[in-house]
Amino acid sequence: MELRRARDARRLTQKEAAGELGWASSKILRIETGQVGISRTDLKALLELYGVSDPERVATFTEMAEQSRKQHWHTYRDVLNQDFLIYLGFEGSASTLRQAETLILPGLLQTEEYARAVIEGFSTPQTSPQTIDRQVDVRMKRQEILDRVDPPALFFILDEAVIRRGVGTSPADSKIMQHQLKHLGDIGSREHVHLRVMRFQHGIHLGLKGPFVILEFPDPADDDLLFLENGTHSIATRDDASDVSFYKDQFLQLEDFALNETETAQLIEEVRAEM
Repeated sequence: MELRRARDARRLTQKEAAGELGWASSKILRIETGQVGISRTDLKALLELYGVSDPERVATFTEMAEQSRKQHWHTYRDVLNQDFLIYLGFEGSASTLRQAETLILPGLLQTEEYARAVIEGFSTPQTSPQTIDRQVDVRMKRQEILDRVDPPALFFILDEAVIRRGVGTSPADSKIMQHQLKHLGDIGSREHVHLRVMRFQHGIHLGLKGPFVILEFPDPADDDLLFLENGTHSIATRDDASDVSFYKDQFLQLEDFALNETETAQLIEEVRAEM
């Protein structure tokens, strides 16, 4: 994002910047969208091209580049698709996350046994146990942001079906959902986590069009990011500003009709008692 901002300040397109350096324009695209890391040599070339010479700013860019190379998500590229790998990098940098889900609990809220049941349920017969283990591992590692010193503000709107739908394939699996709802109640009590449920009685609502996530970042100059897990293109940012704005408005509308946080906590406990 910072490199893109520096390029924009020089009024250069990706193609023009790549041409100046003798690179393919796709290389600039991959760097700016986080699909690849950036070497010290390439970073130096870009900063010189963009006229970034202030020692303090150069040091900041260098530190960010080093951190991006240390991100461990790329080690899971054998079990996750590319768009989701990119999303995970953004998720770890977000200051606010807004997520609407209609059928399955968001990964950030799942217990390990719930996550495993869902991943196994979605897997094909050809999926190896090792792949399932690694996908569960990713889901648990993502939740480390919940315990950070400066955790993001998390806003979730869940259709009632999410908290009532059991997972697993046998009667014994009913314990999974009971444990999950207990965990959900505990997480919902955290100051930075905001859970709200849309009751069945509300009928059709915008969230039923499909799940989505909106990320916001600490720097107001950074664009919000939209993630549509089942979309043709999962990630949308500045170039799709109208899409991002539409979904953000949609989320705020859902908040108007969902239960408040206290009512949601009560409903979760009632459903758990019924189970």
